[in-house]
Amino acid sequence: MTERAEPEGTGDERSLLDGWLDYYRATLLVKCEGLTGEQLVIRSCEPSPMSLIGLVRHMTEMERMYGHRLADWGTGLLYCTDEDEEADFEGGTAARAAEDLETFRAHCARTREIMAARELDDTFGKTNSYTLRWFYLYLAKEYARHLGHADLLRERIDGATGE
Repeated sequence: MTERAEPEGTGDERSLLDGWLDYYRATLLVKCEGLTGEQLVIRSCEPSPMSLIGLVRHMTEMERMYGHRLADWGTGLLYCTDEDEEADFEGGTAARAAEDLETFRAHCARTREIMAARELDDTFGKTNSYTLRWFYLYLAKEYARHLGHADLLRERIDGATGE
């Protein structure tokens, strides 16, 4: 069972950012708990390729792009390529679902490590035009956007609703 703690209502900025990002990460995992690989690849509705495992793979890509790149700006994508730009959403299979979930967990842990070693006002990018704070907020935006999709997908699969 995935541990998911409600973020604190008070604290310093860094604690609040970490708390919300971890809450969102855990929420995505909670939406996937108890499902088979076959259930995790169920698509939302035509023509959308979206599935829960697709969301997990997409958020793994986001952790790489907006977390791991802070340590190595040359970090590329894991699933998506020039030939298949939607491989995160479209490439998930029932047979690889458990592996994709573990890859997501590992990427989240690595992002936590990388972010913890930097200051919120540190700048990054080829022109140093983004702060670590921006990366936190961008990741939070991506999770918030896609957790609504995860709610609908889970409800479609087995009727489970809630946070």
